Amino acid sequence: MDKKRIVIYCLLFISILLLATYGGTRIGLDGLLVSFLFTLLYFTGIFIIATIVKDNSIVDMGWGLGFVCGSWITLMTTAKPTLLSYIIVGFISVWGIRLSVRLIKRNWGKPEDFRYANWRKEWGDKVVIIAFFRVFMAQGLINFLVGSVAYSIIKYNTFYTGMNHSFIVYVGLVIAFVGLFFEVVGDEQLRRHIARGSGTLLQTGLWSITRHPNYFGEILIWIGLYLCSLTLVLTNSVHLIYFIALAISPLLMTVVLTKVSIPLLEDHMAEYNEWETYKQRVPMLIPIKWRK
Repeated sequence: MDKKRIVIYCLLFISILLLATYGGTRIGLDGLLVSFLFTLLYFTGIFIIATIVKDNSIVDMGWGLGFVCGSWITLMTTAKPTLLSYIIVGFISVWGIRLSVRLIKRNWGKPEDFRYANWRKEWGDKVVIIAFFRVFMAQGLINFLVGSVAYSIIKYNTFYTGMNHSFIVYVGLVIAFVGLFFEVVGDEQLRRHIARGSGTLLQTGLWSITRHPNYFGEILIWIGLYLCSLTLVLTNSVHLIYFIALAISPLLMTVVLTKVSIPLLEDHMAEYNEWETYKQRVPMLIPIKWRK
């Protein structure tokens, strides 16, 4: 592993550690340190299994469950969870379990994903140690970073029905549930389309108003949760600087999806004859057709 990558990982680890401990002031159960360490332990467990079965791509199957475990660990280490704490845990559980189950059904029994297979060849006899850091620990860090906004709400909120600024929580939850709708329905429409074996580009349902309804929904989920976390600042549960730091959650997810996942997928979609007309007619992400 090159020195530049090591430096980046170290800086990322320190930054996340500061986030997990509220700037080093909440080291015990009153911070997110336990949730962070458990996330790394969780991905270490997946690494051990992946090494035994020689399939590093199973890390993708465990991605959603990482958030579920992180949420429940946070809840169990929260002294006085509120109604909002339980709502967020329930929401993350439904979202994360559905995501992992879908990926397990889709990939179970298949060979190692070509991306990980290529890395295995590239890394040669050092594949185990390199994969541990560049695949499993890297995904563990990202998993916690994205989930940190949900964990912070679970841990620090003082929400109660009828409180001032409660409408912000309601708006955030509505946005998150709308995102879940787009993700679940979009995935199901795609699954049924593939099952029919038509060999054509899906252009109906939610796919008629956005080329990536599932990714649009994913981004909405984390934006909605981040909006919910604004109540932490308004009730003086966390400092404004901490709230600003939590913006990494929706920003990171948005960047990964729009700069990595979507370009890769659209390269594949471009193989369809209908692609150019579909691309011109349907927006990439936000289901609004802007007039030129």
